[in-house]
Amino acid sequence: MTPERWKQIEDIYYRAKECDARERAALLDDACAGDEELRRQVESLLTADNEADNFLSAPAMDVAAQMIADDQAASLEGQRVGHYAIVEHIGAGGMGEVYLAVDSRLGRKVALKLLPLEFTADAERVRRFEREARSASATSHPNIVTVYEIGRFQNRHFIAIEYVEGETLQQRIARGAMALREVLEVAIQAVSALAAAHESGIVHRDVKPANIMLRRDGIVKVLDFGLAKLIEPLPTRARESTNQVQLTTDPTRVMGTPRYMSPEQITGRETDARTDIFSFGVLLYQMTTGRPPFEGATAPELMAAVLSHEPAPLRRYSREAPAELERIVSKALAKSREERYQGARDLLIDLKNLRLEIELDAKLKRLAQPETETHGKLLTQALFTDDSPTSQSPLALSPVPASQLDPVGGAVPLKSGFYIVRATDMEFRSAIARQDSIVLLKGARQVGKTSLLARGLQQAREAGARVVLTDFQDVSSSWLESLEKLLLTLAESLMVQLEQSVSPRAMWSPHLSPGVNFELYLRREIFTNVSEHIVWGLDEVDRLFACDFGSEVFGLFRSWHNKRALDPSAAWDRFTLAIAYATEAHLFITDLNQSPFNVGTRLQLEDFSFEQVADLNDRYGAPLVDKPEVARYFRLVGGHPYLVRRGLHEMAAHGLRLSDLEARAGDDEGPFGDHLRRMFVSLTQDDELCELVRSVLQGKPCPISDGFYRLRSSGLLTGDSPRDVRPRCQLYASYLENHLL
Repeated sequence: MTPERWKQIEDIYYRAKECDARERAALLDDACAGDEELRRQVESLLTADNEADNFLSAPAMDVAAQMIADDQAASLEGQRVGHYAIVEHIGAGGMGEVYLAVDSRLGRKVALKLLPLEFTADAERVRRFEREARSASATSHPNIVTVYEIGRFQNRHFIAIEYVEGETLQQRIARGAMALREVLEVAIQAVSALAAAHESGIVHRDVKPANIMLRRDGIVKVLDFGLAKLIEPLPTRARESTNQVQLTTDPTRVMGTPRYMSPEQITGRETDARTDIFSFGVLLYQMTTGRPPFEGATAPELMAAVLSHEPAPLRRYSREAPAELERIVSKALAKSREERYQGARDLLIDLKNLRLEIELDAKLKRLAQPETETHGKLLTQALFTDDSPTSQSPLALSPVPASQLDPVGGAVPLKSGFYIVRATDMEFRSAIARQDSIVLLKGARQVGKTSLLARGLQQAREAGARVVLTDFQDVSSSWLESLEKLLLTLAESLMVQLEQSVSPRAMWSPHLSPGVNFELYLRREIFTNVSEHIVWGLDEVDRLFACDFGSEVFGLFRSWHNKRALDPSAAWDRFTLAIAYATEAHLFITDLNQSPFNVGTRLQLEDFSFEQVADLNDRYGAPLVDKPEVARYFRLVGGHPYLVRRGLHEMAAHGLRLSDLEARAGDDEGPFGDHLRRMFVSLTQDDELCELVRSVLQGKPCPISDGFYRLRSSGLLTGDSPRDVRPRCQLYASYLENHLL
């Protein structure tokens, strides 16, 4: 598109904008003089202005960017941008053109975004954008699109990002109403990405359906972290030297997408993580109802509605929307930041709890229709049988032979029929298949981390990788006396497991630091002699938390993650660390800033869902004879994987009924005694935490926020905030009450 052509389009657009509908048609007939392409282009600008939904500046400028991109797209196909070969043009918008390209060095598909010159002319603005985009990418969260490279080619800045095959959430919403289950699945994954970014100090500032991709396998990816840094105003000295609020002074330029902007964005005030929460509230409303919460024919009208109007109740447009979802959306859309969720993690917890409640309700409602005649007879017997511990119920089970049961505790064998696959399994396996640099698997003690790690390592072996395993449970105390001893011993373990002939001791220099010696051994011996991808599994890494040099080990791991980008010649892209650790260590980390990992793919292993507990019950021969019993058991132990397995194993192995198990559940010598005693001993090492738990057991809010987060991370408590906190399960509550009150 030539400058002259654009000036002609812009001229007609601004004249037509001032006319009413009848005058506008006549003006277009006259001004376009039969040029149908010219008329189509002007009308597209006018339509975009009316919708006021997907622009970051004056409407004409945005649609112009699309028009110009359409003209230029074909000319770049088949060309190269650095080491990227452009295949085809796949999109464009206010933030530039996007191309499908192939990275010729690594042979992978990427999405290549060429940024508009108007946003990259200011060097300071570009530096801020690069810093933020790199920080967001460093989180390596499974729901955040990975940024591979930020570069410059022929005076044009570009970003190479992970190519995602699928559709945007905007396209999905346009196809029709979303079921509540689908809404929650998308919402939970997207908010999980925002929570991870916020914890790394990154605010998105432009959360909207167009920036959320839905992969065909159900994985959600959030795009464009950091791009808002290119268009928001730079801080001025005047603003830094005073506390005055800076308002947007250019009425034709809007810093965000108006339909999804928070009140503080509209008024030009300082933004923080709560801005993203408001924007996501808009998106959540739209997914649920199929329509936006705020309406306006023009951008100013739309922004005025955001500032002054309250959205209609969800139930007006969606009959299946539960009251709890209404509460969540209303809290996210609060005009005042102080009344919103104060963190994305709190919003995430509410969404997950709502999903669990819906699953549980659905299962219980189906009880009215027994699945089989046999099930119906069992249900009738259960409802009319004395359930006291001493009665001999006709439903008493025969013990399952021990040979048919797996032992409980430790890793579940690879071929076990009692292993439950959770969402994190798929995320972990995907990260191993992608050959991510660091894959961090964390969770409370005895939730199945080692079992999942074992399956990921087996997957890597089957894919042809060389696998090394270090279990810190087996590490001798002498290894942990100094950093030098630990790293030298680890290097020797790599040598043995990878069948290398040169010992690290032969090249270990007393003039170099232990970390440098270890890295030199990796580069000169391991990477040189092993051509396959290497996956190094490290289990029970939380044992390092008590070491004075633990932070140095974690710092070394972080540096290897960064070297993938900084030192591509050294084969770091053929080296993956798969690390499992228990968050129980958070009981002893008094400074949360000292939490050891802030890079790589971080995965949290969650408890079993109600449906998974019911599935496992069936695999154990259904010692819980009907779904009301499953629900009762679920309330007792929650979804805690070890407690669920231990109780089902106990009932199946000894022919016990649920009432028998409940009678001894809290005993120190009962089926859960070892687990409960360990939990209690860990807690009582900190008097302050004991007092916090006493407060919670007495129905009071947790008085210290840091203590709440430590107790929740350790798996003792659950809840979305210090004000709404409770023991993780009924069993924990009764045991702690007996020992602390």
